[in-house]
Amino acid sequence: MKEWDPQLKLLAVLAATKELLLRSDREGWPDEDPQEVAEEVGQVIAHVLEPAKNSLPQHARALFAATGPIQELALSNGWHEEYMALASEFDTLQHLLFGEE
Repeated sequence: MKEWDPQLKLLAVLAATKELLLRSDREGWPDEDPQEVAEEVGQVIAHVLEPAKNSLPQHARALFAATGPIQELALSNGWHEEYMALASEFDTLQHLLFGEE
């Protein structure tokens, strides 16, 4: 099987995350609005698609950080397992593509 291009994998991770956010509700304790966080992920996708970009926007790492907005929404909406897998892949890919940790 042919290995995916890392940039395409990153876009797939971001798109999957956005889809989960769009299906989420603002329930319980998270201060974040899932729709607003999904829009922020959409901005990261647009940034990655720009050919001249050689980095991620600063807020991208914060979105996926432990106790960040995506994790809080994942916990309150029952998709924390998926979040953990997506966040791990995001971390690996951002390091591979941009040398960022």
